[in-house]
Amino acid sequence: MCRPNPSRRSGDREPVRTVRQPVGPRCRTETSMPAKLYSAPQVASMLSLEVDTLYRYARAGRLRGLKVGKLWRFTDADVEQFLQGRRYVPARTGAPAVLLPDLLRGGTHQSGDQAGAICGADRRTHAEIDLLSDRLARALIRNGVTPGDRVVAVLPNCLEFLTAAFAVWKAGGVLVPDYTGIPPVALARILADARPAALIVDRSVAERLEEIRDALGGVRLILVRERTFELSGLDAIAVESLDAVLESDEGSMVPLPPRGAPDDIASITYTSGSTGTPKGVMHSHASWLAAAEFTRDFLELSEHDAVVIPLPLHHGLAFRHMLAYLLANATIVITADIYQALKAVRERRPTALLLVPAACHIAIEHFATVLREAASHLRYVEIGAASTTPERLRQLRELLPRTAVHVPYGLTEARVAYLRTGKDGVCNRIGRTAPGLSLRLVRQDGGAVAPGETGEIVIQGQGLMVGYWPDGTAADRHPELGFRTGDLARLDHNGEVELLGRLDDMLKVGGRKVNPAELELVLSKHPAVQEAAVVGAPDPSGILESVLHAFVVPRHEATLRPADVAAHCRRQLESYKVPVEIHIRTSLPKSPVGKLLRPLLVSQASATPVAAENTHLPEGEPCP
Repeated sequence: MCRPNPSRRSGDREPVRTVRQPVGPRCRTETSMPAKLYSAPQVASMLSLEVDTLYRYARAGRLRGLKVGKLWRFTDADVEQFLQGRRYVPARTGAPAVLLPDLLRGGTHQSGDQAGAICGADRRTHAEIDLLSDRLARALIRNGVTPGDRVVAVLPNCLEFLTAAFAVWKAGGVLVPDYTGIPPVALARILADARPAALIVDRSVAERLEEIRDALGGVRLILVRERTFELSGLDAIAVESLDAVLESDEGSMVPLPPRGAPDDIASITYTSGSTGTPKGVMHSHASWLAAAEFTRDFLELSEHDAVVIPLPLHHGLAFRHMLAYLLANATIVITADIYQALKAVRERRPTALLLVPAACHIAIEHFATVLREAASHLRYVEIGAASTTPERLRQLRELLPRTAVHVPYGLTEARVAYLRTGKDGVCNRIGRTAPGLSLRLVRQDGGAVAPGETGEIVIQGQGLMVGYWPDGTAADRHPELGFRTGDLARLDHNGEVELLGRLDDMLKVGGRKVNPAELELVLSKHPAVQEAAVVGAPDPSGILESVLHAFVVPRHEATLRPADVAAHCRRQLESYKVPVEIHIRTSLPKSPVGKLLRPLLVSQASATPVAAENTHLPEGEPCP
C-alpha cells in the first residue's frame, strides 16, 4: 500500500504526474479496475472552486492529478487527498465559544507570546487584550454601565477598538461602533436613537462633541483616546482618559456581571443610509459567532494565518474577519489605509489581505510590484463592501496567479455566502452559503420563482440579525418567508442563483424596467473607462418616468468624450437603455468603505438640464 510521507506537510507541493513523462513517485495502487477520471470542471464543481483556481492548485502541486497533453484528469483519491490536506482542524480543544468574550479567553492559553493583533509597532497577545478589556469593562461598570446598556465606540483603526469591543461585551453592554469621520450631525442622530450610557471616542471625535451637546442626554461616561484637553460644558458627565484606564489596575476588585445568553444583543450597527434612512441593525452573540465560524471554515483559517485589514473596523466585513481570526487563533494586522496595508504586506508577509474595490484599484494601478512580490505568501485576497468589475478581478488574478480571490455576498443584516464567476466574467453567482442559513427567491406575492425567472432574495436561519433597533422589528422580515433582502436575482435552469442588483436601484424608462448594473457593466468594458454608475432622474418633459444619466470616471491619462461613450452604449444596448446624459467625473461619491452613494448622483442628475430632443419614447416601446 502506498502511504503518505509523514514528513510532508499538508500545504507542501506534491509532484505533478503526467501520462507522457511521470515526475516523482506514483501513489496509486494498480488494480484491474481503473479509477474513474473526472475533468477539471467536474472537480471544480465538487470542491466549489473556480476552474482557474483549481488549475492553480494543480500546477502548484496542491491538487494531484494526471495531465494528458493540455488536459487535467483527477480521481476520487485525488479529491479526497486535497480535502484532507485543506480541511480545517480546530486549533483549540474544550467547549465551543457561545459568547463573544469566549473567543478571547479561549485563545489566551494557546497563543502564549504570539501576537493576536498588531497595529504599527504595537503588538498585543490574546492574554494582553483579555487583561486590558477586563480593566476597561470594570471602568464602565464603575461608572454605571449595566447589562443591556449601549456603548458608542468611535475609534480609528487601532488596537483600542478591539479592546473596547470586548470590554463592552464583558460588561454585558451592547457595542455601537462607527468611524471617526462621521459628521457631527450624523453622530447626533445615532446618539439620539441609541441612547448610550457611555462613549469611547478618539480625540478627534471628542473635539466635536461640544457641537452636539444636546444629544448627550443619558451619557454618564466619556472615555477619550489620546486625551490632551478638557471637555467644557459637560459637568454632569464623567470624562476620563482611555489610555489611563487601560494602564491602571484601579477597580480590579469590581466584579464582572454574570454570563449572558447567546441570544443577547451584542452590537447595533447603523446602515450607511445609501438606500434611505440609516437603521440600527442588531446582532446577537450567536449571529456574530455563526458568521465568524462560516468565514473561518470557508477560508480554511489556522493559527498560521495572518490577515491585513485596512478597512474601518466598525464595518461588518472587517468586524467579521477579526472575529473569524480570533476563532482560529490567527493573527490580525490592523492598518489605517491601503498604503499602510501594502507596506505591511511587504514587511510582514501575511497570508491574507482584505480590500474594498477602491483600494484594489490603487493597489493594481500603483503598487503592482508589491502584489507580485506577495504572490509567494498571500493565500487569498477578499474584496467586499461593493461590487468589483470583471476587468479589475482579471487584473488582480494576473498579478496574483496562485492566490485565491474571494468576493463575499452579504448585507449589514447577515453574512450570506461567497460569489462565483458567471457569464461575461462577472462575479455574481451565489456559491457556498453559510451553514444553517437558507436562501431562496420569491416573487412579489411571496411565491417561489420558477427556473428562468427573477425574484427577490429571501434569507432565514443562523447568522441573520435579530432585528432593527429598538424593538427588533423589521418591515422586510416576514414571519414565514424570512428576511427580504431587497436584492434581485435570477434562478437559472441549473438551479444556480445569479445576483442582479438592488430592487430599489431598478429604473423605469418608457414603461420598461432597466437594471443599472447591466448598463454599468457595458460602460466598464469601454477601454478608457475606469468605473461607471447609472442613475435615473425625473424626466423634465414628463414623457418618460425617468431619464438615464451615466457618471463615468476615465482611466488614468485616458481621454474620454461623452459622445464616444454614448456611441459605445448604442452599439451594445437597446435604444431605451442608452443614457441621455454622460457625465465625465474624476471620481464617484462613496462611503468610507467604498460603497457608491447613489442618492448624491441622483441629486446631481436631477439638477442637470436635459435637452428636449433626448426625451422621447423609444421606437417600438410604447408607454403603457
